[in-house]
Amino acid sequence: MHDNHSGYRISVIDEDPLRARKDARELLAALAEADSTARLDLPEPGSLAGVGDKGGPSAESVGLLLSAGSFVVALVQTWLARVPQRTILVKRPDGAVLHITGKEAREDDTLIERFLADDGDDGTTAA
Repeated sequence: MHDNHSGYRISVIDEDPLRARKDARELLAALAEADSTARLDLPEPGSLAGVGDKGGPSAESVGLLLSAGSFVVALVQTWLARVPQRTILVKRPDGAVLHITGKEAREDDTLIERFLADDGDDGTTAA
């Protein structure tokens, strides 16, 4: 849908598309005050090729586009802690992707923060 957004994308993944959308809207509501640019990024109808086909995708991904920030990270971690069965993908503007479940978020509460804080720079600078 809006691929020209320059921020981060958080995808809620679920086998039930209605539940994925409900969870994404719930997360968006939690993020809206911290990031006024956050918005839903719903898949186009019929865009998941192979849905229902044997061997095709078994889960729907509903995304949120946001600019991120430390408060947003805290809200995402809080939301994941409440829904430990949920899986999300976090994609940075540089293309790096983090796949995490609510259970993993509880076990390592700094994982998302470290991932979003890293901008893909390897620490070296050109002289």
